[in-house]
Amino acid sequence: MNFSLQFRTIVKYVILTACGILLYVLAAKYAFTERGYFAIGGEGFLLLLPVIYGVTGTVIRDWIRDIKDHGRGVKRR
Repeated sequence: MNFSLQFRTIVKYVILTACGILLYVLAAKYAFTERGYFAIGGEGFLLLLPVIYGVTGTVIRDWIRDIKDHGRGVKRR
């Protein structure tokens, strides 16, 4: 893995983390105005945005690779 690819990966996850934090803050403020008190509800899942993105991307790439390999008769394990 070269430096450019590592740097882009790090920047991507830093941006996803910043977006997750920003979305959480906005959602928490909105939820506070709706509820009238502070509580952490579903908006807390926005903090997991980078993890969800990473896991989902990996699962989809593996799934696509498995579908392509199945057509060629390739068995893994």
